[in-house]
Amino acid sequence: MHMMLRPGLLVCLLSLFSAGTVAAGGEGKTMLKQDHVPPIFAAGPSVADVDFESWLKATRLPVKLPFTIWRAPHRVGAIGVHDAMPATVLSFSDSRLGISLDDRLHQTCGEADPCHIWLEGQRGVTVPLPASSPLSASSPSDVFEVHAVHGPVEGAGPHAAQVVRDDACLAIRLMKPLHCARGPARCEKCKAAQASAPSPKLLDVCPHGDVARPTIEIERDGKTFYRSYDVLQTFADIGEARTFAKRHGVTDVVLK
Repeated sequence: MHMMLRPGLLVCLLSLFSAGTVAAGGEGKTMLKQDHVPPIFAAGPSVADVDFESWLKATRLPVKLPFTIWRAPHRVGAIGVHDAMPATVLSFSDSRLGISLDDRLHQTCGEADPCHIWLEGQRGVTVPLPASSPLSASSPSDVFEVHAVHGPVEGAGPHAAQVVRDDACLAIRLMKPLHCARGPARCEKCKAAQASAPSPKLLDVCPHGDVARPTIEIERDGKTFYRSYDVLQTFADIGEARTFAKRHGVTDVVLK
């Protein structure tokens, strides 16, 4: 027996698939591309740190990194901003991109080669370079699996890697701006900042690096801690902060 779809229903189904639906949890659910919630990134180690490679290999979460990519004669790249191709390069897997990496490179850099660009993804396994590569065919090339493209790299750097922050490392607080450690009693700009109205801010309470930072009180698993923090984002108002928290699953929200 053949089933005939009504024209209106057929158009509806085609529109759904063209919007980019993906399976969710193997339960037959679908999620539209516009419903995708991007991860929240915060500054990690500098790509110039001596132990950066060890840190990157140990990282299991996606990262956002600055790359120099040479497109001719074969597309290879290196982390950071480079004037010349270094001895160690990476290849790229773009199977998770809706548009090929080559097209995204062209959109960002035009015909310029090399292209300096921020890519989000994960370090993958090592594979042999193509036999036709200008580099030694016996030299392995690490693969970077590209999840998203984030635009051009500005400046010569060195730049810091951007790392994903989960709910345990995030908090939203209603805070007045801070100027410096001298405080309002000794600093006129601090005094002016304290006189201004508070605004809701997204905080990274797991900041990278051992530097002087302000601290706040947080609670995790029923225990109270004092944690240093960096401000990741300032919201226009409390409504915007609550909407952001709901969308991104941020549970530590104090707005009073």
